[in-house]
Amino acid sequence: MAQTAAEPVRLGALVSMTGNPANGLTSLAGYKMAVNEINKSGGILGRQVDLFVGDDANDPTQAVTAVKRLISKDKIQVLVGPMVSQATLAIAPVLTEARIANISVSGSSAITPKVAPYHFSLFTSIEAVSEAMTDYIANVLKVKSAAIITDTGSQGKSAQENLQRMLAARGIKVTGTQQHEPHITDMTSQVLSLRRGNPEVLLQVSSTGDDTGSILKNLDEVGWKVKLVSNSAALNVPMVMRTGGPDAFSNGLTAGQLLKAYTYCPGDAVGQTEFGKFVTKLKAADSKNFAQLNQQVVSMAYDGVYIVKAAVEATQSFDGPVLAAWIEKNAQAIKGRINGPLSASPANHFLVGTDAIVFVTRPDKKREDGLPERSCL
Repeated sequence: MAQTAAEPVRLGALVSMTGNPANGLTSLAGYKMAVNEINKSGGILGRQVDLFVGDDANDPTQAVTAVKRLISKDKIQVLVGPMVSQATLAIAPVLTEARIANISVSGSSAITPKVAPYHFSLFTSIEAVSEAMTDYIANVLKVKSAAIITDTGSQGKSAQENLQRMLAARGIKVTGTQQHEPHITDMTSQVLSLRRGNPEVLLQVSSTGDDTGSILKNLDEVGWKVKLVSNSAALNVPMVMRTGGPDAFSNGLTAGQLLKAYTYCPGDAVGQTEFGKFVTKLKAADSKNFAQLNQQVVSMAYDGVYIVKAAVEATQSFDGPVLAAWIEKNAQAIKGRINGPLSASPANHFLVGTDAIVFVTRPDKKREDGLPERSCL
């Protein structure tokens, strides 16, 4: 049956409401906030937006089941989410066949336009993260040796390969590598194995902050004072502290990777960045859950819905290939987004690049607008 102009836009959201970790509350807060704003301002193409939520349970198999249900039962036209790369990879063939565009928060280098042609991510690719980490330890810390520990997810495996290649190219010796299953609390055996190589720095990559908390706790327990540079410590502060304890960040973190949009330089006015303004708005919109929300991830989810709006209104289409082609050509022109300048191309669908990555030493110490201080040399 042909749709009429009065029919609502059917937006799907894939989130982890159950599973380990069940962090769907954070991304869902961003999706709901954006949808509510858009509906109050006239909708998309003059149509209200209905949000249909699927639970991927942080499991690739469940993600496929959930997205098939969203397509067949709820008749979604576009999908936002998920957050985990394994789930994004698992659902890619389903979305490709259905010609449905997808904006996620995933980082694995395996998520290419060839694998997922209508998918874009508001997270930096693990390739960009690996490059930034390598540059930081080479140019700022000026070390000559490093060890690597990652989880066994798709992003972690990509990071292992990228870091070993990039470190070798910079003349930095890799003294050891270890992997671990996501969300385990005891990594003592991996930590002790890496300590035997006596590296100057330990590079840690995981999808969630609970792994970073466990690493920091284990490092403290074995008395290893190695420099730790992490991709997830600064982005998942509450989760790090839940597993690593209230003193987790004073126990050994040297630097955590974050986007420039979420940080400040000394002297910057409070609350004047797009993210600072967003945090104030988020607190007013969801005061009940505000304290437990990862504000950065909420903002990525929020931006994803507005990218959908921009692409659909520019093309007047919901067709995945049409939307993907428009985003590839016009991402840099989408103004006012919280996460900073965006870019895309037929070869790269990660919308945030290496130039947006900075490092902070105490991500747990934030101003009233939710920003930690970055190094501003």
